[in-house]
Amino acid sequence: MNRWLFLWRKTRRQLWVRATAYAVFGLAASLLAAALSPWVPQDMAERLGGESVESILTILASSLLGVATFSVGAMVTAYTSVSSAASPRVAALVTSDEETQKSLATFVGAFLYAVVSVTAINAHYYGQNGRAILFLFSLAMVGLVAFRLLAWINRLSRLARVGHMIELVESYARDALEQRRDLPRLGGRAGGLENGAVVVAPATGYVQNVDPDRLQTLAEARDCQVEVVAAPGAFVRRGGVLARISLTACDDTAQADFCSAFALGDSRSYDQDPRFGLIVLGEIAAKALSPGVNDPGTAIQIIGAGVRLLDVWTGDACPEKQPPHRDRLFVPGIAEADLLDDVFGPVARYGAGDVAVAVRLQKGLKALATTPALAGAVEVLAREALDRSRVALPIAADVARVEAAAEAG
Repeated sequence: MNRWLFLWRKTRRQLWVRATAYAVFGLAASLLAAALSPWVPQDMAERLGGESVESILTILASSLLGVATFSVGAMVTAYTSVSSAASPRVAALVTSDEETQKSLATFVGAFLYAVVSVTAINAHYYGQNGRAILFLFSLAMVGLVAFRLLAWINRLSRLARVGHMIELVESYARDALEQRRDLPRLGGRAGGLENGAVVVAPATGYVQNVDPDRLQTLAEARDCQVEVVAAPGAFVRRGGVLARISLTACDDTAQADFCSAFALGDSRSYDQDPRFGLIVLGEIAAKALSPGVNDPGTAIQIIGAGVRLLDVWTGDACPEKQPPHRDRLFVPGIAEADLLDDVFGPVARYGAGDVAVAVRLQKGLKALATTPALAGAVEVLAREALDRSRVALPIAADVARVEAAAEAG
């Protein structure tokens, strides 16, 4: 995706961004009351411009700090719980959860609004007309806080549930898979360059995003072709190859220009990396099947999510999203075998000794085998999973159940 859009999405998911925005809105509302005071009718000012507004603001100021502190503590508890029960890669979704951020930001913004308004009232900043406007703003703020508090309580009831985290990761993975399915190879072509100058990474990390439009524009400006060597999700060291261009040399200006199309970070991103969501689902299944957790039901839920996501990957591309003709780009594709191993590999390895998980895995793979694009990779994975179960299951009757599932589907 466009590098600026990716940067905006990444920044927007930070908790402080939304909290700061809401705080600014709260301060603006507090100061705006004085500016709107000339337009307040006199009878309205006499009715609403009394001292009751100060009481409302005092209640807001004294209670919302505690509410905000409690909410942050609840979020940290959910973060810790998800990290231990599911995967640390899922825990980041707790802090970036939109409903959570809206609730915390509302509490912080309303608290600052109340504090500034009470201070301004005591400093005689508002007249009677301004206090009337402030009264209306305060009623709206109370309604907003009440709504967000109820929504936050409802969110807390499922924020730390493993099932909710699986649904959240599946949603992120589905979006990335649909995007790559509708835009295979980021709109570029298959193949590569046999030789040419290389664009190297300025730092060590994961490729979080590639801006194909910028690469196409740079290639057209320099009349060359570009091979993306490090696709989203790849790990590169400082000095590692990000791309190869069909030029004899790549000066510092060209290096900086082409590097600007690649976003590097300390961890992988869900946005443009379809495999990452599947890997996280596999990690959740592996944790659930560990002896300390022993939760085969979660692994079975992961199998269902994996089947749904692979159905999305092999579905028809959206006709409204025709891939752009980026004829100067060569981009590696994604192998179906890798997608299958990402989500079902941990289940096959760690669930081989659980007959319920092994049977469900064989049924799920059998269902996917009807898709021609997946048939070969599914057959290999199903055979490996059956071999593991034959070794791990101590009772012949259980082995026979898994074999029957592998044959019948």
